Amino acid sequence: MLISIAQALLSGVLVGGVYGLLSIGFSLAFGVMRIVNFAHGDLVMYGMYAGVVSVSFGIDPLYIIPLSFLLMALLGAIQYLLVFRRFVGRATLQQLLAAIGLGLVLQMLAQIVFGADTRAAPSMFSMRFVTIGPLFVSAAQVVACCVAVLATLIVELLLLRTRWGKAVRAVADDIETAEIVGLSSQAINISAFALACGLAGIAGTVMVTYYPVDPSKGLLLMPIAIIATTIGGLGSIRGSFLGGVFCGVVQQCTALLWSSALQDVPLYVLLLFFIAYRPTGMFGLRTE
Repeated sequence: MLISIAQALLSGVLVGGVYGLLSIGFSLAFGVMRIVNFAHGDLVMYGMYAGVVSVSFGIDPLYIIPLSFLLMALLGAIQYLLVFRRFVGRATLQQLLAAIGLGLVLQMLAQIVFGADTRAAPSMFSMRFVTIGPLFVSAAQVVACCVAVLATLIVELLLLRTRWGKAVRAVADDIETAEIVGLSSQAINISAFALACGLAGIAGTVMVTYYPVDPSKGLLLMPIAIIATTIGGLGSIRGSFLGGVFCGVVQQCTALLWSSALQDVPLYVLLLFFIAYRPTGMFGLRTE
């Protein structure tokens, strides 16, 4: 039993690392612009299909991670300009409905272009395993988790150590004051939203190496992003990543000790608890 629990914990951390990566993009969009982007999961799904397309050309999905990031960032910038820029600073019902509608459009387009069948995109690591004593894990999951950790660290450094990151934090804190001192909130918002969507592309491309994709996959991943950011704290990059890891561990332990079909039930219970008693999450800041 101890070995099984250790196996579940290890697998949960690896799966949760990728959950964390897809969650920090969702959290970044809210933290900077107060945009709750329910279409974020569909961008992850498009990142997964980018891996499928690369395999059809004989290219390993891991090699196109930078391209997937750029394509999803471009798509995110277009989404911002066409849909979200009028809702910056206020997560209204209209904004939520617009995001849901956008997600449905992206899902339908994926079904038209790629079909409704489930597709896979194995990488060079997909059929390999790493053993640690009595434990074993998929090498593809190890690589995906390492990419997720690296991307998270880069985002943290961008936000904390660069002039652009300081400008992003200034706009997030007080957009009017930031504009008074000469910052272009429009340009900063576009770049921040593009970064958030690009991270979704990376998450999808590494995930498809061990997790098959279909047009509804983005909708299935959105609850994980919402729960992870709620537990970690909306607007907190580090908190959202740790929230994703926590979600992965809870899922794997629940599948081991209870049922794999019910592995998300404890997450929904935790979501209700945090919304009711700690809406700012573990690391989030209180906002109006």
